[in-house]
This record gives sequence, C-alpha cells and structure tokens, in this order.
Amino acid sequence: MTDIRVEVRQYDHKDLPDVDLAEVWRYSGCRKIPDDQVMTDLMNDTVSRFKSEARPRVCFAVTDQVPFTTDSKGLARVLAGSSKVITFAATVGIEYDRLIRRYQRIEPTRALILQALGAERVEALCDLFCSGFEGRTSRYSPGYGDLPLEVQKDVFAVLSPESRIGISLNDSLLMTPSKSVTALFGIRDGSSNSDGHDCSQCGLLSCEFRRETK
Repeated sequence: MTDIRVEVRQYDHKDLPDVDLAEVWRYSGCRKIPDDQVMTDLMNDTVSRFKSEARPRVCFAVTDQVPFTTDSKGLARVLAGSSKVITFAATVGIEYDRLIRRYQRIEPTRALILQALGAERVEALCDLFCSGFEGRTSRYSPGYGDLPLEVQKDVFAVLSPESRIGISLNDSLLMTPSKSVTALFGIRDGSSNSDGHDCSQCGLLSCEFRRETK
C-alpha cells in the first residue's frame, strides 16, 4: 500500500453546506418534522449553538481500480465504467462525541439531536468533498449492501487515517470519532454526477435511515 498517494483536505465548518434540518430530524428518528413547538425550539437552538463544532477533514486516494480485493457485486455495479476510483475517509472531529456524552447525563433529548446533527454534518462533508469530482458515481461504504464491514480494515490500510486525520478503528470495526465515514466512488469520464448513497443498491430494507427510491 505504500506506493499509493494519499492526500488530505481540511475544511472550515463554514465551508460545509447549510444544515438540512429535515435530515437532522430524520437522523433523530422522525420522518416528518414534529408540530411540537418545544421540540422545534430545542432543535433550532441545538443546531444554532453546535453546528460550528465540526472540524471537517478528509483523506483520500485516487487509483485506477479498487485498491484492495473484494467480491462485492454492489460496489462493482456502482463503479462500472469508471476510469478512476476514489477511496476516502472523512470526519467532523471528536467534539460531537464529547458533547453527546456530556448531554446524555444532563439533557438526553439534546444529546439525541447532537447525535443526529453530527451524522448530518459528516454526510454534508462527504457531499462537499465528492462534489469536487466531475463524473462521480454514488458512494459505497463498508457495511453497505454486500460490502462487509470488515473492509474497513482494507480502507484503513490504504489511507492510514489514524495519523492523517485522527480516525481510529476499534476491534468491533467502529470508528472514533463516531461521526466519521469511509467510502468509495468512481469517476466516469463524460458522465453526469450522482451524489450520496443509492439506497436501491442496498438490500437492508429495515434500515431506519433508508431513503425512499422512486
């Protein structure tokens, strides 16, 4: 893996897209924005106070093909026709983890919103990073579809995000900071862009974060 060039990009929290409140509500477990004014006020206050806690960083490698061995048919479908493959790791930093732990003790509902806000922020970071590549496919992550979570080890072997952007992987294959993402996507020359995850590629129909496909 030593011959693969890995680059790092650091962003300011102001570089991220505006917070998508509907997504924060969705990550909180609400498919619709509640009518409850108390909850609405708590959501707005939490987002206003803590959206700037993001410390966005990405490390990535551009290769001619997937830089490790995998038999994932879903990943192969996403990358079909690609001239390049981008493998990346992204994080908005450890501060959301610290805030969540703090508010779990004193204000559990706010902790839930912070959990959701961190998830929305790291997905916004992924969207921002991927938007810099023309002809991009949708992205595909370890643990998604038929790409096993164990592939995290391969991604970490390629990128070494521990030393580059401060993401570590534990024995259960969970990342710290928790608001971190690893994924791959392809570049198809002359093709239109696709963004985010394509939920139609994943067979986990019971996923609470699944988006409806048309």
